[in-house]
Amino acid sequence: MADVISMAAGPLAERLNGRLVGDASRKITHVATLENATVDAVSWVGSKTFVERAKSSEAGVLVVPADCDETFDCPAIQVSDPDIAICEVQRWLADPVDGVPVGVDPTAVVDPTAKMEGAAIGPRAVVRAGAVVGARTQIHAGVYVGSECVIGEDCVIWCNVVVRERTTLGNRVVIHPNATIGADGFGYLFREGLHKKIPQTGAVVIEDDVEIGANTAIDRARTGVTRIGAGTKIDNLCQIAHNVQIGADCMLVSQIALGGSATLGHHVVMGGQSGISDHVQVGNGVLVAAKTTVMKNFPDGAQLRGIPAVDNARFSRQQATVRRLPMWIDRLKALIKRVDALEKPNRSDG
Repeated sequence: MADVISMAAGPLAERLNGRLVGDASRKITHVATLENATVDAVSWVGSKTFVERAKSSEAGVLVVPADCDETFDCPAIQVSDPDIAICEVQRWLADPVDGVPVGVDPTAVVDPTAKMEGAAIGPRAVVRAGAVVGARTQIHAGVYVGSECVIGEDCVIWCNVVVRERTTLGNRVVIHPNATIGADGFGYLFREGLHKKIPQTGAVVIEDDVEIGANTAIDRARTGVTRIGAGTKIDNLCQIAHNVQIGADCMLVSQIALGGSATLGHHVVMGGQSGISDHVQVGNGVLVAAKTTVMKNFPDGAQLRGIPAVDNARFSRQQATVRRLPMWIDRLKALIKRVDALEKPNRSDG
């Protein structure tokens, strides 16, 4: 069991470049929410909205906004961005994450032509011919690195990840367990009653600072490359098809799907279970709501909802109309009765 790490409020405030109000000697050992905090925990107030909740919290130390002048029963550290600050505190106090020592584990299978000076290759990992693994990169247990792959520095490739041949990873890429990078794209031609496989001979390029969630699949290109832009974060259980192009700093939430050759600009955000059809182009900064299906091109800054996707304002009007349908149906039925009543004497006369 790891030794418990503790920090006093005074040194903590110094590391955060914050202003301490209260007892500098108060010690904390972990981060907790306002509701669950105990006297040995540090919690945070992301905005003034949470001040009243903070006053009833049992936290030993609070991290609060710089302009918060409220009085608390515990020491408070004023910082410019409490949400970012508490992330730093959480890293400092966290138990160490399982790592892989530099070198090659005796059970790993590494081709003699592979280059991996300064890297860490874990148990039963496989590194094929011509692969390059950068310094300080950790290849955890059971990872497969295909031939001619290039993996940059300071990457973390977690257990049982598959990185197939000719894939390129930049620096500081993190891939979580059981993800598959570079599997064949899903391409077939229907001829003479049979599905004829289209060769998938391209590659995948993942740029710097990308993080890829567990069980996500990113397919290799038919020709050329499937590309994930720098700083993009992809959640668990996502499907990125062949020849997809994703710009920088996108955020793709769980269970999204991108069809073949779809293109995303930079800073696109896609909610859970949303999708983009093949060959569709989405501009920079587009927001795609959860469960939305994008089936045509949209320009920069669009905010999309629905199946098929429409502009958010239009979607809201449509939903307001749908909610009023029962009232309109009742009114229509009443009108039909009135019309029938007016026409009935004429039909009798006839």
